[in-house]
Amino acid sequence: MNELHNQKERLKFQLDRIALFSDAVFAIAITLLVIEIKIPVVPHENKEMFSDEFGHELFKMIPEFIGFLISFIVIGNYWKAHHIMFGFVTDYDRKLIGLNTWFLFTIICMPFTTGIMSHYMYFQPYLIYCFNIVVTGLIQLWMWRYIVNKKNKVSEDIPAGVVRYKSVTPLVAIVCFLLSLLIHQWLGAFIARMFLVTIFFADGIVLRHFRKKYQLGKRY
Repeated sequence: MNELHNQKERLKFQLDRIALFSDAVFAIAITLLVIEIKIPVVPHENKEMFSDEFGHELFKMIPEFIGFLISFIVIGNYWKAHHIMFGFVTDYDRKLIGLNTWFLFTIICMPFTTGIMSHYMYFQPYLIYCFNIVVTGLIQLWMWRYIVNKKNKVSEDIPAGVVRYKSVTPLVAIVCFLLSLLIHQWLGAFIARMFLVTIFFADGIVLRHFRKKYQLGKRY
């Protein structure tokens, strides 16, 4: 009995280590986002000139603020999805750890790709950023499919509604970011970034649909 209890405690400890390490990576990535925003250097000998120059420098930083806001929300949503997914995990294996590691790799890359996208309002930097987001979503979906597959024996029974809902949500972000690439080419950088607001509306529609169809609880 004691040995069985100890095995369960060791397993819980190992799963907690995976979750805590993942949370730390998310926290670092979000922190690095704001560190990338540098304080504007403005001459301050003359008060009137400072006010004008300061306002001008802040205006030039608007793309950085927009990039920060977009990536902060994106990383936050990926953290929420990761939190929900690992709430069902009861065991682990090398493949799950590997998938989680690659997923975290794409998360920690986001401050860098966000900085590129924010500093240069051209297609190539935005393509790199969107590629980062799309790969993150694909790995998240791959990891979720691995978790819910009963043959892998790494999770408890998961309600069918939750399985389907969490299989659709990564696709929403992927599709929206891919569409924004097309909009960038057709209508310009600013409109492409503003288009990403549609992710929130699409997420809301998907959530309402699955809550109504499968009676999902509020924690999803």
